[in-house]
Amino acid sequence: MLNENKNSGHLTRISDFLGLRKSTVGVLAMVVLLGMGERMAERFLPIYMLALGSGVLAVGVLQAMDNLLSALYSFPGGYLSDRIGTRKSLLVFNLVAIAGFALVILIPTWQAVLAGAVLFISWSAISLPATISLIYNVLPDGKRTMGVTMHSLVRRIPMALGPLMGGFFIGVWGERDGVRLAFVAALVMSVVALFLQQRMIEDDRPAAPDSKDACGLKPEKNPLKLFGLMNPSMKGLLVTDILIRFCEQIPYAFVVIWCMKTIANPVSAVTFGVIGTIGFAIFGRDVKIGETK
Repeated sequence: MLNENKNSGHLTRISDFLGLRKSTVGVLAMVVLLGMGERMAERFLPIYMLALGSGVLAVGVLQAMDNLLSALYSFPGGYLSDRIGTRKSLLVFNLVAIAGFALVILIPTWQAVLAGAVLFISWSAISLPATISLIYNVLPDGKRTMGVTMHSLVRRIPMALGPLMGGFFIGVWGERDGVRLAFVAALVMSVVALFLQQRMIEDDRPAAPDSKDACGLKPEKNPLKLFGLMNPSMKGLLVTDILIRFCEQIPYAFVVIWCMKTIANPVSAVTFGVIGTIGFAIFGRDVKIGETK
């Protein structure tokens, strides 16, 4: 009994140090499960689309859409979280992602991939404001930074393991069936995440229309005004970052095609997934041609 109490005390201190609460654990589980589903097939979508008969232009459209939606979805994600609360907004976002997975599973055409990608490919971006808001509301002042750190750390687990699992599915079941089965696995994990989210995340009240942030300021509704408030150094940094990422994204969607279809000795999907995982372990992110660390 004494040892059990001692172990319980250690676990309590560790959970307090890491800023773990019931709601934050539910969010972290959701991030891993839905993130894994999102990442398992995402890196191999160009190969899947070519196998379904698309051209390289459609592959480029897919990547362009991914980048655009990742930026734009943050606005409705934050707005909906403020209006209906974090728990309900995450429920909506998860259902949207599940609908996207189901569409790709049921309709094996490259047009369905583009339509389904609109629903699932930017789940991380649309849910990020709600998850950060929940961490801010649940944790005390001294633990909010740790909560954000844990979220940032945990969300990288599917980034590292997703391509590896996706490559395994393709290696065993082929390019078409393997990717569709990866989406089936993503759908199952999304349903499990939905269940955990509703059981573990506490309900919260929507923010009042005239509410202020922690600094006593009302949120700015027009993002273009924020650009005018930046100092010249920040504007220069923003322009530089845009140019670097523009160069980075030119080859990104076609790297997997080049590695698996074009070079003299093409690599397998499993090998490509392993390369992605190793690159993530070394650089802390997905390897992208032309990207600076």
